[in-house]
Amino acid sequence: MRKMLLTLCGGLFITALSAASGFAQHNGRAFYKQPYKSRNSGSFSRNTGILSFGYGFPNESGTGYDYWINGNRADFGPAYVKYEHGIIDEIGIGGYAGFAASRYRYSKNNVDHATAFGMGALGYYHFNKLIPVRQLDVYAGVGIGFRARSFTETRNKVKTNGTDFDVLPVAKAGARWYFTQLFGVYAEVGYDQMSDVNIGINLRF
Repeated sequence: MRKMLLTLCGGLFITALSAASGFAQHNGRAFYKQPYKSRNSGSFSRNTGILSFGYGFPNESGTGYDYWINGNRADFGPAYVKYEHGIIDEIGIGGYAGFAASRYRYSKNNVDHATAFGMGALGYYHFNKLIPVRQLDVYAGVGIGFRARSFTETRNKVKTNGTDFDVLPVAKAGARWYFTQLFGVYAEVGYDQMSDVNIGINLRF
């Protein structure tokens, strides 16, 4: 499943880059003749605000519990809410929040539950000065985040609770494609201990 999703996301990136290449061949000469400082495809700029809603794969809220293997497992999320704001034409700052839950059932009276909440802040670089395609916003970001988890084991109706908390580096790379000035979709890969891939919609203000 993870391999299939990574392949799908890679395919989306290749498609986006192919589209960018086609546009670049048509519009690139005039674009690249402009000085780097003044050029901008229009996909991102200073004071741009982007609100995103996404869903990630795979759900890693149970990662670290060795007996959570494939089987009678049910997952929700992670579901993401993200916001980014442009501070100069190619640089933005933003953050995300994500929530996920998992359940593993061994039998009627033997069930494990895990919930995870993640949050982080990142700085982003946008390739709007390098890719002359107004609809395509390609970006990469790094920052710091945390993940808090709670875990409940139920064995013959006796419950044991536990929690853990991790502070971690966060790295993301993604692409957004805008169908209108306001609305677009995105695909993103990276590391945040919630998921490896997430996709969704974004609103640009």
